[in-house]
Amino acid sequence: MGHLAGTLRAEHPLSRRRIPGGHHWTAVGLAFCAIAAVGTASAQGIWEDPAFSLYRQAVEAMDKKDYARASELSGQAIAQQPTHVLAYYLRGQAAMFQARWDDAAAAFGKVVELYPGSFAGHRDLGGALEQLDRVDDAAREYEAAIALRDQDDLRVRLAFMLIKANQQPRALTQLQKLAERDTKAPEVWSTLARMSYEKNDLPGAEKNFARAASLRDDGRTWFNLGVVRTRMNDLPGALQAFEKASQHSETKDPAQKEMSKVREAMKQPTTGAAPDKAMPGSTPGQPVPSRRY
Repeated sequence: MGHLAGTLRAEHPLSRRRIPGGHHWTAVGLAFCAIAAVGTASAQGIWEDPAFSLYRQAVEAMDKKDYARASELSGQAIAQQPTHVLAYYLRGQAAMFQARWDDAAAAFGKVVELYPGSFAGHRDLGGALEQLDRVDDAAREYEAAIALRDQDDLRVRLAFMLIKANQQPRALTQLQKLAERDTKAPEVWSTLARMSYEKNDLPGAEKNFARAASLRDDGRTWFNLGVVRTRMNDLPGALQAFEKASQHSETKDPAQKEMSKVREAMKQPTTGAAPDKAMPGSTPGQPVPSRRY
């Protein structure tokens, strides 16, 4: 699993000023961090105070990928200011980049305790809990993040975590919401197609595989669309899908075999019955496999 976030930065820097000595830096903050303007050029600002100076050094360590140093410095910043939510978030990130998931969860947990309205805090706490296989806790944090900022990619993450945990009904709720928005994530449509196929809802499977294929030219998706159309006795549609699948190296050989079978079937008198075909990797009459293709 990739890292959930990079070093925390404000979406819009609060201020930019020169540090004595000629260095420039961007003030990092959240909405609740109000920074008073400096009265004179020589006056010491709040960012030179120990808690914020240590935090700034921790950010610099993160930028250098020195995660152990970033963790140490953010811990020192917290010691100076026990409610330093930015330092807790940075400490969580440093732990995350080192795959120290318990420490990451503890730090992000403190973030959402101090700042319940933090989308990033709930999202990344969910990610750490997912790595710890605490699926229900992770789902709760993902849902809290979605309530604050409804992002499709986070719903996708939540849905596939639930599928992996064999919680298909909960996953289906998330997938259906994504489909209602006409999501551009092809894996959502292909997963919905498989769920439809498992229920023998061939029109639903056909519709969803077709949508997935329209979003990403993928050999496995085209092949599975051909399988569904064959079972629906839509032989011209199946041939078109298998032809698309044959253009991809991973599905070229099986697709060409199916194309030959479909062409032969199209020469025969129409019987109204379609071959009993299963998805690749399964046997006729057995459920479609959970893996793709």
